[in-house]
Amino acid sequence: MATSQGDQLIRFDNVAKSYSDRRVLSHLSLSIHENDFVALVGNNGCGKTTTINILCNLVSYDEGEVRVFGKKVTKDYTSYKSKLGIVLSTPYLIGEFSVTDYLSFVGKFQFLSRHDIKTRTGDIIRLFDLAEYAALAIKNLSSGNKMKVSLAAALIHNPEILVLDEPFVNLDIRTIQNLTDILKSFKGKKTIFITSHNLDLVTDLCSRFLIMEKGSILTEVTNSSGLTTTELKEQIKGYLTSGNKPVEQIDWLK
Repeated sequence: MATSQGDQLIRFDNVAKSYSDRRVLSHLSLSIHENDFVALVGNNGCGKTTTINILCNLVSYDEGEVRVFGKKVTKDYTSYKSKLGIVLSTPYLIGEFSVTDYLSFVGKFQFLSRHDIKTRTGDIIRLFDLAEYAALAIKNLSSGNKMKVSLAAALIHNPEILVLDEPFVNLDIRTIQNLTDILKSFKGKKTIFITSHNLDLVTDLCSRFLIMEKGSILTEVTNSSGLTTTELKEQIKGYLTSGNKPVEQIDWLK
């Protein structure tokens, strides 16, 4: 896997972000290289979604520097987003559009040709088992099917980088397996930056794990040392569960 300085696609250097008087990110530094499969792992409130939102230029950062494709991310630098396939934990979709119309709209927004829009829309609807819902308004879909539409929209322009914030949420078992197989097929071809609480899935998929705590990277774990998936998962879990307070310490909760 590529690791040289020159092929860094994404870099955070000492990034800080606060909302009112609450510091969400503090001295956050990380880098992602071409063809990396990286999982950002941490407990609720550690800053994962804020990190994703900053990377996608949805919110600004207060201090430090974020670079994508070697160029500093600012409110005026958004062209890189055409090379990203973005899935947010809460999908932002146009509810009045049908599934087909929405994917066609995304294809036009990504400057695909009419032929490619028609072909890819049909292909990706089949890929995510959305055919029976293709003519329905998105607002009438289940939360799981809305996530599938979001995933389909993230892939329709065949992006170089996939940025996925909790993409497995609300998906059924068959779709989770389907999505995992799709993502695995991208190894050596695309770069993936993913957040998920599902260690079983991300340890099977990724090769680097950035453990996040209180707005910064606590440590990095890799599977380069020949660990089994189970050993890798237990090592990551150890960082995430240290300091747990067992219920036995609460006298009234018996």
